[in-house]
Amino acid sequence: MRFVWALSLLSALLVIGVQAYWLYNQYRYVVQAYSGELAVKIWQAGDREYEVREAEMKSSYTYVVNKSAKLQRSDSLSSRSRQVAFAMYLGVDSLQQLDVPKIISGDSAVLNLRWDANMAEDSLQSGIHRAVANLNNPFRKERLDSILSTVMPEVEYTIIDRPETDTTSHAASRWEKAGHIWQPRIRVSYAYSPLEGKSVWVDVKIPSQPVFRKMAVQLALAFGLVCILTGCLVFQVKTILRQKKLGELRESFVNTMIHELKRPVQTLKTFVAFLGNKEMCSDEAASGQVVQDAMFELDNLSAYLNKLKDMLHADNDATPLHITSFDLQELTARVIRLTPLPAGKKVSFSVVYDMGSSPSVEADPVHIANILDNLVENAIKYSGPEVAIEVRAFRKGRDFLLVVDDDGIGIPPAEQERVFDKFYRASNLPDKQIPGLGLGLSYVKLITEAHRGTVSLAGRSGGGTSVTLCFPQ
Repeated sequence: MRFVWALSLLSALLVIGVQAYWLYNQYRYVVQAYSGELAVKIWQAGDREYEVREAEMKSSYTYVVNKSAKLQRSDSLSSRSRQVAFAMYLGVDSLQQLDVPKIISGDSAVLNLRWDANMAEDSLQSGIHRAVANLNNPFRKERLDSILSTVMPEVEYTIIDRPETDTTSHAASRWEKAGHIWQPRIRVSYAYSPLEGKSVWVDVKIPSQPVFRKMAVQLALAFGLVCILTGCLVFQVKTILRQKKLGELRESFVNTMIHELKRPVQTLKTFVAFLGNKEMCSDEAASGQVVQDAMFELDNLSAYLNKLKDMLHADNDATPLHITSFDLQELTARVIRLTPLPAGKKVSFSVVYDMGSSPSVEADPVHIANILDNLVENAIKYSGPEVAIEVRAFRKGRDFLLVVDDDGIGIPPAEQERVFDKFYRASNLPDKQIPGLGLGLSYVKLITEAHRGTVSLAGRSGGGTSVTLCFPQ
């Protein structure tokens, strides 16, 4: 059993570990994809920032590219790059109005731009336009920050100046990872003038909420699988513990059956010995009483076996009753007289009988005797060296009530409702070796409800228990 338990636990832990590893890889993938989405948003915000700067340029301009410019020996660029002198003259609409050589050699604005010889024409034109726009209307981080706060309101970021690089293409806009997997960050490079090597870093902290929102399906599936697995494991553990408890109950049941059957057998043995004595049998009154008590004890023995059958096999079936009219006071006196008293324990009884003008009651006398016997036996069993037991019977309207009080160890308040459950025994037993299966009070409740009655239990401060049974008539 322990091996199966350990193997099941190990298997569950392995499955949970595989799920955790799968979720970890899913998390990395989603972070990577979301980082790419944020980088695209930042570049789009950069394009909007450039469009705003270009729209704010009030003067028209014409530029001339001097493709005959040569690389200087001090440049660190490769031979595949080109260095050009870029001349811009504001307020002129066409090149025909310009003396190109004069512009290049004169006082007009000159930009030194660099690009790869194999750069596509559209990328080259875009880079030139961005350089012209930056010369006329320089880039400002505040403008980019305003656009980013609108595009990504849920993201924390910082715009950082980036040193000039030898970048020669628009591909200078790139992103890279920063931080670690549980606190991911990315740095996105935005080249606002790529042919001049001018760009900024946008340092972004990846928010966790959008990442987990994108993983909602994977998380739900993993959580559901773990819950099912945990539920199966818990059910298996409970089943194993239940089987273990049933084994202990089975052993206790056998021991208790032997103990419980000793009493009626010993009593009947005493009665048979009495009847076997001719001198004692000469007393007809005593012999009649012995025979009557022997029959009563046989009925109790039969009822005890029926109680076990009712409690163990017929929970959902109606308990058969044989309702007759009988004298409750006489039955109570007989139960008390035949109750075996343990050696070394002082037990005192008191009976209060107030049934008015109608002493007889309508009920099953055998079951009522067994109920009373169970309550008296519990009062004796769960008490100290001395115990006082009071049995009261009285009428209340059309009902009759049977109350058994004792001054024993009592029942904890938190357990007073549970003691009527089958096989439940209170936790405050003075001796755990006291025999019993926890069937007595459950039998009392079963029989009382079979009579359409009610049962209640109350404890008193300082010890003692009072059980009240109400039977409708």
